Amino acid sequence: MVPYRFMRAAAALVCLFVVSLVSSAAGFPLFGPTAVIAAGVNTQLFGGLYKTVYEDFVGESTLNRFPIKDMFKMETAEYAGQDVVYTQHVSRNISPMWTGEDSAFGAAGAQGYVKVHIGQRKLMARIRLTSEVMLDSMKSEGAFRSARKDEMTRLVDDIARMEEYSFTTDGRGVLSLVDDASPNGSTTLTVDAPGGITGDDFGNRFFLPGMYIAWVNPATGELRTGVRKVVSCSEDGASIVIDAVCDASVADNDYIVQAANSSVTDILDTSYEHAAWGLTALFDDGTYRNNYFNVDRDLWPAFQTYVKASTGVLSEDVFQQMADVSEQRLGATIDTLTMHQSIRRLVIAITQPDRRYSGNNLQRPDAGTAAFTQGDLPFGGVDIKALRTHPLAMVFGIDKKNCGAVRYTSDKGSWVDEDERVFVRVGSGDSGRDSFEAWYRKRYQNHVRYPAKGFRMDGITGQSLIVVREAGS
Repeated sequence: MVPYRFMRAAAALVCLFVVSLVSSAAGFPLFGPTAVIAAGVNTQLFGGLYKTVYEDFVGESTLNRFPIKDMFKMETAEYAGQDVVYTQHVSRNISPMWTGEDSAFGAAGAQGYVKVHIGQRKLMARIRLTSEVMLDSMKSEGAFRSARKDEMTRLVDDIARMEEYSFTTDGRGVLSLVDDASPNGSTTLTVDAPGGITGDDFGNRFFLPGMYIAWVNPATGELRTGVRKVVSCSEDGASIVIDAVCDASVADNDYIVQAANSSVTDILDTSYEHAAWGLTALFDDGTYRNNYFNVDRDLWPAFQTYVKASTGVLSEDVFQQMADVSEQRLGATIDTLTMHQSIRRLVIAITQPDRRYSGNNLQRPDAGTAAFTQGDLPFGGVDIKALRTHPLAMVFGIDKKNCGAVRYTSDKGSWVDEDERVFVRVGSGDSGRDSFEAWYRKRYQNHVRYPAKGFRMDGITGQSLIVVREAGS
């Protein structure tokens, strides 16, 4: 029987032999002045056995808060037929007159009425997925989220963003105006008047890279030649880059509208005059919408909002003037003030001297206001709603309780499934693909029955507008 000490010695020799082999392979001599025992295991050698650990988390870097849409809740009315019509009383009988004894008195007059016609505007969007991505992402082992569920959910958010844009504008579906004397000279196109609303700043506010755009002659409403794709939007808000120079027919101050695809040649296939009406149309004096649902605002001032066209510098007196005029016109009591955050900073500056020595502890003065945390500031007891998506250089004062804001709706938002299928196979025959599309649809129109129960201040000056494109755009 082999003694135990000989077994230990043999084991030691075997270990030394193994270490020698490993060291030689690693390039280290075993004996000599630079000898090392062994290299050991490091992360590089062990890398083949490491796992990549995925956190069960998907970040969100698109801004999905839509303040105007959330703030301005409308009464909902059902819609059917060609259009909805109601009658509004707009003028008086002129007969009443103070008279003398046995004197003539005023001739008979009549009450005046107009008919208001409300139609519908349609918003559509779609998604497309291959059968592979739908199947491979169904289980949590294959993907963090189902591709079908993720695309359907996020498309609804994207639709809400488009509604927010519409709610700030006048329903013409204009993204901006061309602000370039030679628009076909470069693929970089200077733009202004975001949403078609007068102003030099932040012209690319409503553009998204990848969007197809077309140009409309503002004098005729006709489509210019050519469709282009937006490649990028400048961070200073002044320009867009398109995939090719625009056609020679495009001119300065043309409307830029969204196009359905690169092959569009008909104005019907663009966003022009297809958007739901927003604040700038509903509370207007004819500057942007003179034909107010089949009523001429010039003929019937009851449908005009009082608009101060070139307001200039804000002051407490200007606010009071506007509130007084609104009451004088149709008995409005303003209960809502809306503006962009840059205009709210002007209001804060107005009150700065009065706040300097206010507060319950002047040893620790607070230089800020509730606006610092995006809270509402009061003006005359009315909360100021500062909204990042609001029209620039404008203030709206609205008697929201009594203005008669209504949304006439025929489809409040649904996936198209009249054939009892949400996902439909793409193509057929030679054009068939193993892919599926789903369409989402909304149909409605916004309306205000008493536009005179409000005011609008245009052309406000003195603000410091910091151009920041929202995350995800």
